[in-house]
Amino acid sequence: ETLQQSHHRRFAAMAAASADYHRLIRMLLIGDSGVGKSCLMLRFADDTYNDDYMCTIGVDFRIRTML
Repeated sequence: ETLQQSHHRRFAAMAAASADYHRLIRMLLIGDSGVGKSCLMLRFADDTYNDDYMCTIGVDFRIRTML
């Protein structure tokens, strides 16, 4: 199983677990290193902010269910 297949399987399982929604929006953030993409996702999904967030390399998934 490739890394992409693993992430796709994990995302599909998370989406199926929260199937009580009317719309599914997938967001892809692309940008330079260290500009705050992961912090933005953390703020949107979990409504938290951490100014000491470690740099992530690769892929970061977050889910937010909006009713």
